[in-house]
Amino acid sequence: MATDKFRKKKKVVPMYDHSMINIGTIMFGILFLYMVICVIMYLRSDHVTAYEVTAGPLSSNYRYTALALKSETVVYSTESGPIHYYAREGNKVGVNTGIYSIGGLNLGTSVSNREETVLDSQSYAPLREIASTFSTNYSSSNYQNVYNFKSDAQTALIEMLSKSTLDELDQGSASGLNLVPTQKDGIVVYSIDGMEGMTIDDVTSESFNRMNYSRQNLRLKEEVSAKDPVYKLITSEEWSLVIPLDKKTATELSDLSVVRFRFMEDGSTFNADFTIVQNGGDFFGKLDISNSVIRFASDRYIEIELLINRQSGLKIPNSAIAEKVFYRIPKEYVTVNEDNEDEIGILKETYDTDGSAITKYITATVYDETDFDYYVDTSLFEEGDYVLMKDSSKRYQVSETKSLIGVFNINKGYAIFREITILDENEEYCIVESNSAYGLAQYDHIALDASVVKENSIVV
Repeated sequence: MATDKFRKKKKVVPMYDHSMINIGTIMFGILFLYMVICVIMYLRSDHVTAYEVTAGPLSSNYRYTALALKSETVVYSTESGPIHYYAREGNKVGVNTGIYSIGGLNLGTSVSNREETVLDSQSYAPLREIASTFSTNYSSSNYQNVYNFKSDAQTALIEMLSKSTLDELDQGSASGLNLVPTQKDGIVVYSIDGMEGMTIDDVTSESFNRMNYSRQNLRLKEEVSAKDPVYKLITSEEWSLVIPLDKKTATELSDLSVVRFRFMEDGSTFNADFTIVQNGGDFFGKLDISNSVIRFASDRYIEIELLINRQSGLKIPNSAIAEKVFYRIPKEYVTVNEDNEDEIGILKETYDTDGSAITKYITATVYDETDFDYYVDTSLFEEGDYVLMKDSSKRYQVSETKSLIGVFNINKGYAIFREITILDENEEYCIVESNSAYGLAQYDHIALDASVVKENSIVV
């Protein structure tokens, strides 16, 4: 019994040593190695950024700072002495209307001698508008606008006080103002800039350099001498806006006789007669207008936008455009695939190394067509290959080529060249024909940068 008990205690169960290498480990290793290779290839390859094709017009930059040419007459003082102005700037006045006086009653003194001058909130509206416009359009690169703002603000203040005093003076006092009447009717402006009387023949590219532009506010003078300028009149509703053009834009707009444009200040739109003018080597567009001059009576430079109707179609970036060469194949030598109009069948004859002829039936993708020809990829043929006409002894040697512009369609995950027809373009985008037989459609995805893509390459 004791021996049996001992034997039971001595019984040892053997354990088998299983190998760590099995089919699961091998498959996991292969999968891990594949993933590492894919990551390395991805990091080292050129990445293709996709662009979704959209439809719409081309937004062109037709915004300009226009030079205003008006019928302006500068009026000069006939005598010396303290000057006082009474007409509101920008108002239209008739012949014999009193604009200013030399000597006589001083409205500023009249105001200061009164106990209190009360101005309502509406009287301050012009001043608020001037301050708001300056604040909106302020640019540190054109500091001259600060001086123009100062002059405009001072003019508005003088105008406010003058009008208030005139309204409060009795008729007897007003009769002692000794007003100097106008000789013409027109719109009153109390500033000059030396460009009065300028015509389209005088305009040069330097005329648009606003860094050298200055405007003199005539109402800041308390005294004048004989022959000093005191104000000017705009004597006609007919005026012109001149814009600088480069040669390309001038050619593009040369067929237009009437354009629609927008004043950027308030968004109002008008039609204008339009002509292209060349002065020396410079090109200008001239818009002739017969209204709204009173709104811009004191402005020499006005921001406008031409509202030109542009072509509509599919909008794509210029960086996506590529050029590729294709072989021409006459239509009489191919068989059309009725199930897929993008494919044709071709009976190709080529030659083996020993000189023997080899005939193959190949399927080719059509990239473009005319009334008589198809254009196919050059990779399908070698130099000297022939195309055979079905049920005929006629042969056509493949040689003639044609360059097409297009983009790389990546809808299927690899690059496919698609021919495009450009309708319009600017510096960044172009408008191409939509729904063409071998082109693009809206919402297609294309390679944003054609330079990093090769035909039939996998898109990473």
